[in-house]
Amino acid sequence: MDLSAWTEMKFTLFLLIFLRNTGLMIAAPFFQSRNIPNVLRICLALFLSFVFVPVLKLPSALPQNFWQIALLMIQELILGLIMGYILYLTFAGLQLAGQLIDVPMGFGMVNVLDPQTGGQMPIIGQLYSLIAVWLFLLVKGDHTLINILAQSFKLLPIGEPLLLTRGLLLVIKAFSGLFWLAIQVAIPIIGVLFLTDIGLGVLAKLIPQINVFFLGFPIKVFLGITILILSLPVLVRWLAVNYSNNGSVWTELLRFLKAIG
Repeated sequence: MDLSAWTEMKFTLFLLIFLRNTGLMIAAPFFQSRNIPNVLRICLALFLSFVFVPVLKLPSALPQNFWQIALLMIQELILGLIMGYILYLTFAGLQLAGQLIDVPMGFGMVNVLDPQTGGQMPIIGQLYSLIAVWLFLLVKGDHTLINILAQSFKLLPIGEPLLLTRGLLLVIKAFSGLFWLAIQVAIPIIGVLFLTDIGLGVLAKLIPQINVFFLGFPIKVFLGITILILSLPVLVRWLAVNYSNNGSVWTELLRFLKAIG
């Protein structure tokens, strides 16, 4: 292989690695935050590309046709986006749990600006999201993310066709897990508030003179915040375990990578 052909293959390899890294930086937790400038994300993707290129073997053959290379570029970008999306589903589940809790607590109309996405988010969902990001960094989830990215190049070498349809069921399963996580997190508070509504309804029937609406709002807020505080240690412990090196979040991502390889 002459120098020009080797240089061309190395550049193509670098470009494909960069696109996978970029897709991951766009969709992965913490890195997709609007607080992180786009230039910094691109620089991080470039830095990781420079790190991975020397240690990865050149593919046996890269397509020389422009359209084939373009398809490979789209494939690598989509792969990075899906990897980041699977990881982000846990954060989305916590935000949904906050939405489910806010409505019965009476905070349904109180939304705050989410600095990570730039959109409106329920106040409890914002609390859960901040806790998740804090724990993600505390257990070095960002380091584990880079490690999983490095493993992806071994499981899914650059230039080889990927059977993304094989991982479709796993992505759907992970998406459905978003709703199951939201229900698990929100059900203790929702259950207590539901029983509170029943008790207030019975009280309104027994003593019609009492303004149940005026009395119920502070009671529901107090009970909701109390149960929220009591349940936070369990949630924090669960998130720390799932974001650790051997957590279920990374296990599901590796299972997806092995399925489409």
